Amino acid sequence: MMENSTVLLKSVRFRCKEIESQEGETTTDRQEKVQGYKQEIMNGLSVSLIGAGGLGGEIARGLVRKGVGRLKIFDGDSVEISNLSRQYFYEEDLYKNKAICLAQNLVKEGIRKTEIIAYPFMFQGAVEERIDTSCNICVCAPDNDEVRIFISKYFKTTPVVFTGLDRQANTGYIFIQEPGKAGFLDAFPESANKKRNPCPGTPAIIDIVKIVAGYILFAIDSVVMERKTNWNYRQFYIAGFVPEVVKKIEKKMFTSTEK
Repeated sequence: MMENSTVLLKSVRFRCKEIESQEGETTTDRQEKVQGYKQEIMNGLSVSLIGAGGLGGEIARGLVRKGVGRLKIFDGDSVEISNLSRQYFYEEDLYKNKAICLAQNLVKEGIRKTEIIAYPFMFQGAVEERIDTSCNICVCAPDNDEVRIFISKYFKTTPVVFTGLDRQANTGYIFIQEPGKAGFLDAFPESANKKRNPCPGTPAIIDIVKIVAGYILFAIDSVVMERKTNWNYRQFYIAGFVPEVVKKIEKKMFTSTEK
């Protein structure tokens, strides 16, 4: 299913095979009927995905199935055995780089000629190496507030969708940062004093990953298409004992993201 795979500098590139239409129906026929959805925008969309773990993998699969034009994946971590229950990896991927393994596994998911580029290092390293990080929208999925703050400041003119789960795998959030509007530290001011949030050993399960990823895929459409939403922050509690939070966070007059 893979047309070609070449190593260029510090990246690995793949391209999905386009599935031809049959009997007048295309692979994207049904989603093109969704109000506000524009396949031509998805075809030309370039997305940078920070983090190839549970959330990142599920988001990436959705984007490739929707026919995204280009997907750049950044992750310096290796696949561990505990990842296999909820992340898009297999036994043969163990101890290999997550970004490259995810990109390779995504090829079989493709329906259009999606270009998938894997960068086997953390995003800050890509910036230091002067890698082309340009995109139409960024998705920030690692469990790390330092990375989130860095991304928030780095992408000043590019929309960013932030996401994360709590340490008990009971809640998840989505926050959309758009240029000139509320930034990550407007939504999470307490994060300015936090360091890395360690993932190893914390509870994790696939059900909440799939739910949050669905919201994120819709959030991406809402930014680049006409599938409009009246929120830029959403948090839900999977068990339902606490009400879902849906709100529009406004940009503060003076924000840490501008420093």
